[in-house]
Amino acid sequence: MSQMHPLKIATISDRCSGRARYASDLIEPGTAVAGIARSPHAHARVVHVNASNTLKVPGVLGVLTADDFLGVGLGFDVEDEPVLTSHVRYVGEGVAAVAAIDEQALLAGIAALDIAYEILPHALTIDDALALEVPLHEGFADNVVSDVSADPGDWDEANASVAHWVEGTFETAAVPHAYLEPRSCLVRESGNHLQLIAATHTPSLLAESYGEIAKTWGATVDIITPDIGGSFGAKWGHPCHLICLLFAHRVQCDMAMVMSHRDDMIAGRTRLAMRITMRIGATSDGKLLAKETEVWADNGAYTLHGPPVMVATTVRGDNLYKYAAIRAKGHLVYTNNIPSECFRGFGIPQSTFAQEQLVDELARKLGIDPFEMRRRNTVGADDTTVHGWEVNSCGFDECLNSVEQQMQAHRQQNSVRPDDRFKIGYGLSVCIHCVSNSGHDESSETSHVEISVDADGRVCVASGEVELGCGTSEVLLRTIEREIGIDRGMLRVVLGDTTAAPFGRGSFASRTSFFVAHAAIDASKNFTDKCVKLAADLGVSSNTPVPEIVRLAVEANKEGTLVASGQYSPKGVVAADEHGFGNFATAYTFGAHGCCVKVDAVTGKATVEEYWAAHDTGAVVYPIGATGQVIGGVVQGIGMALSETTTVGESGQMLNPNLLDDRVMTFADAPPIHVFFAPVFEDRGPIGAKSIGEPPIIPVAGCVSNAIYDAIGARQYKLPMSPEQVWSTLNRQETFQINAGSGKNETPEGGPV
Repeated sequence: MSQMHPLKIATISDRCSGRARYASDLIEPGTAVAGIARSPHAHARVVHVNASNTLKVPGVLGVLTADDFLGVGLGFDVEDEPVLTSHVRYVGEGVAAVAAIDEQALLAGIAALDIAYEILPHALTIDDALALEVPLHEGFADNVVSDVSADPGDWDEANASVAHWVEGTFETAAVPHAYLEPRSCLVRESGNHLQLIAATHTPSLLAESYGEIAKTWGATVDIITPDIGGSFGAKWGHPCHLICLLFAHRVQCDMAMVMSHRDDMIAGRTRLAMRITMRIGATSDGKLLAKETEVWADNGAYTLHGPPVMVATTVRGDNLYKYAAIRAKGHLVYTNNIPSECFRGFGIPQSTFAQEQLVDELARKLGIDPFEMRRRNTVGADDTTVHGWEVNSCGFDECLNSVEQQMQAHRQQNSVRPDDRFKIGYGLSVCIHCVSNSGHDESSETSHVEISVDADGRVCVASGEVELGCGTSEVLLRTIEREIGIDRGMLRVVLGDTTAAPFGRGSFASRTSFFVAHAAIDASKNFTDKCVKLAADLGVSSNTPVPEIVRLAVEANKEGTLVASGQYSPKGVVAADEHGFGNFATAYTFGAHGCCVKVDAVTGKATVEEYWAAHDTGAVVYPIGATGQVIGGVVQGIGMALSETTTVGESGQMLNPNLLDDRVMTFADAPPIHVFFAPVFEDRGPIGAKSIGEPPIIPVAGCVSNAIYDAIGARQYKLPMSPEQVWSTLNRQETFQINAGSGKNETPEGGPV
């Protein structure tokens, strides 16, 4: 039984120097360990789990099965994921869990389990799932989890004015999140109180949901989020949390679980794989009028954030351009693949890969420069988009101008003629994204910050949001320094600790810095007011600087009176309706990306030689951090574009469950990346800022694919654009092209599937 204590949030220097402490670093020697026995089958019923031999293994402390978690489901819109299962739905799903005094006893205990299965038919593709006679979940006979449709605007009127159509069917892959820190958790046990230390986006929400479950055991739960070694949208709730919580409660000792990278990848989460059929219609002078989309999304075995991601892919990209009318349908389908989850960009990178190629194809067909095509059609300040987004500030033109100037200069300075083997191409892609969104309800979109004074004179700044590596702690430090004039050396930041911080909705949707800075400004004002009121009692002028009042309050043992809270709730936003319509964000961000690509015609290998990324993120509060976010997003996007995927065998087993065979981009793969920020002030943002967490990854695959087409004249319909795929499209006898109708109202026949 270990002492419970708060954790220090790592600074950038801590991370760079290796002083950051992650969940696995906090496990003390002698802590009991838990592990999971995983199914080798993609779809099966568990006939029995016989643990008698396991319980005889020296050092084994206990076994859990599905029976220990009856009625407990994980998920968001649909709570369909069991903690441990008696109905297996993907290879690697947890069937039983073992606790032991050490790793050796744990592995022996798992090996001693006797588990029998009744194998069922499985489906690894959307089409197979739709045809599967055995439903994967009760109540979903056709294996379709959810559908969405949207048709804003007058389709008939827009369609009647269309002179040219382009269309294609595009496929994107299930990409692992590939963070460096595998899932790890530690439960500290103190009587009937359990403290879970685990990387998660939403500690406050999990403390509520896990607390309701633990209440049935006679226990209570608090959650602390330590430093996080990457998430990108993957680390929310997870079966390992509840397994360790229940073991710690039953065995009455601290309990830890650290997954291997292999286990984390086969039983983790992936970006939703999608098949997107899209067509766009325009006038002869290049005005975009109509867009029709149908999305089929692979949900995997369980739902998690699948429904809103599918909706986002289906409709959010439409807001980028001034379309007059939209027809959109989206379908989310259960399969026997690894469960999917939101991933940086929240479904928009998939649709942008398709849309930006089609817009480029229209520009080529009509003889319009790709930059000019975007200038004529992208939304701007004070516009309301086709789905009801109300744009306030917009730096699209500045972003486009920056990338265009850099790309033109690069062409002139590097006028190397391509030879028969190496082909050079340039690509452009643009994006829009929201600063948070009221995807649940307006009342849920609130952030809280509390400021207090420690007995040693340091000022504690606490928030229920977490530090995902995006600079939340730095934003808080800079905001408090600026607002109340206290040097950062006297500040202590507490994040994601349900024992010491106010409730926080969580860190996601590019909302954290925007929301937490607003709340910190409000808290600073209230804290300053408290200091001014205390000044008289301390015998000093009300104009005395806040740091001096804090010092005097500590000397007088009155620091306990200096506690102030602040909050922020956006105004003028509404929860989107069932069709994804509504102004559900306070502000919107924009970006334009350009790149130069070299394609080897012999091997098909595409290499990004140079990259330019310009973003409208409002006033840049933290320049180094913002630049790092853009560079990281671009590198991650290049991996999605060229190499990263899950490779699955016929039986459903993942064939590349490691960071070598899942070809993640490294420093050696990264091209020179030039970052630019548009000089935009967002008057709804904290000191004019918006956000920069997700947007940098959104345009990348579209940008690289357009550059590849410019180089070799063959469209890339499928991600990743591996050497084999590019070589195939380059050398195929009849290269697939996006259909481009030349007559008014001509009906396109569709691109390749």
